[in-house]
Amino acid sequence: MNKSKIFVRTSLLAGVFCLSAHVVLAQSAAQIEAAKDILAKVPAAELASRSAELVANAPAKERAAVASATAQVVASINPDMASATVVAISLRIPVVAPAAAAGAAAKLPNSAGAIAVAVANVPGVRVGDVRPAVIAAVPAQAGQVVAALSRANLSSSLNQAATGTSMAAASVPGHSNKTGIF
Repeated sequence: MNKSKIFVRTSLLAGVFCLSAHVVLAQSAAQIEAAKDILAKVPAAELASRSAELVANAPAKERAAVASATAQVVASINPDMASATVVAISLRIPVVAPAAAAGAAAKLPNSAGAIAVAVANVPGVRVGDVRPAVIAAVPAQAGQVVAALSRANLSSSLNQAATGTSMAAASVPGHSNKTGIF
């Protein structure tokens, strides 16, 4: 591969990271304060659903910024609810999943891999969008995020294989001796 191709690919990759980082930084202090005022009064059991509701009710152009701000606030208020909140937001509006994941990861860098995996498992969310957004939010955890997402892909494949096996076992009639010979 010649130097110009390497430069172009590196430049494109850097551009993706910069655009992803922009989503994390796009929320204003006012948005964060507004989310904090609303979510501070919410019981822990309702944080995820109330956060998803806030993002869904935001104007379409501001949803990514509101998702990021909301995820940051929840990560600050109740770190144990950060992944559940990001998943709830992603289930409701999959397009803002990278911003929500990046916002939570920015506040909880040691949990960045777990947050990325949780969001990447939501139907309709693209891993290719989540990975760069989370890495842009916490570049020091890039290895952890990539490794966690790689393991998640492998384990989900293994789980599908195991599910197929258990489905075969489940189809054995109840009156059989279940010796494993069909």
